[in-house]
Amino acid sequence: MARAERRTEQAKPRLAPGLEVVRRRSRGLIRRSPARRLAPAAILGAIGVVAVIFAILLEQVVLAQSAFELSRLRSDLATVQARHERAMFEASRLESPERIERYARDELGMIEPPVSEYLIAEVKAPRSPGLAQSVRRSSLSGSPAAAIGAAAGTHQASSSGP
Repeated sequence: MARAERRTEQAKPRLAPGLEVVRRRSRGLIRRSPARRLAPAAILGAIGVVAVIFAILLEQVVLAQSAFELSRLRSDLATVQARHERAMFEASRLESPERIERYARDELGMIEPPVSEYLIAEVKAPRSPGLAQSVRRSSLSGSPAAAIGAAAGTHQASSSGP
């Protein structure tokens, strides 16, 4: 027995006066009540549910803001399209030949060019030397060069025949 007492004396830690070691009744794991075991899972589940609800509400807010933005953009688009149609109508009105002619006469003082009369001689190269075979009168408006070009075209058309 002396040995057993020595072991217990050696095993006992030296404590400050007034303190003592309390031993558990069983050497197994600490047993918790069912409520204490489920508490961390319940807290994590509640946090998860709150996070899902928050995410859904945030998505709804973003969706509502996007709907308002889309509505505003559609009204802006309608306004811009109406302004574009008015501008296109004004451009077509300003480009009309009648308006341009009226503006040229009234505002700029322009007048209609006088009609010029040109004599065009159709000359065929005779096999024998001689004069031109016929002279034709033509009333053409435009430059003399245009009249000569028109006569040359007529001359080619008549010379290509039989």
